[in-house]
Amino acid sequence: MNEPDADPVARMRAIVNEYGWGIQHVLPDVQGEVASFSYTVGLTTRGWGELIITGLPPEVAGQFIRNAVDEQQENGPFQAGDQTEELTESGSILFTQAADVRGMTMTAAIVGSFTAMQMVWPDSQGRFPWDPDYRNPTAAQPLV
Repeated sequence: MNEPDADPVARMRAIVNEYGWGIQHVLPDVQGEVASFSYTVGLTTRGWGELIITGLPPEVAGQFIRNAVDEQQENGPFQAGDQTEELTESGSILFTQAADVRGMTMTAAIVGSFTAMQMVWPDSQGRFPWDPDYRNPTAAQPLV
């Protein structure tokens, strides 16, 4: 008999069943061509878009996502174009519609069809990736 921990989908399904949602982390590839990203699994059942954040270590990304879920529980779901300083002490987070959710394979496996909002973080000067003079390399925070 397969143990739930041996099957990643079964393990995430158990987390979603117990807590209502979960976070999946994807580490960067060995060649450094794909940045790390973290995303939610299960927010769709609340009528919300799933969340994805790119280019941050799992522990940082996870905290941003948990803060965003808490904020949505209090004030309703974020929409594309929403910007908030409530999720971090180091600046704003801007929400954009994620156009490419193919990397969110765990969400697809568990919830099926879904939409997602990307949580975009600024550079040290408060600029976003599309702003002139953005200081981080494009690969540091891919837009999906």
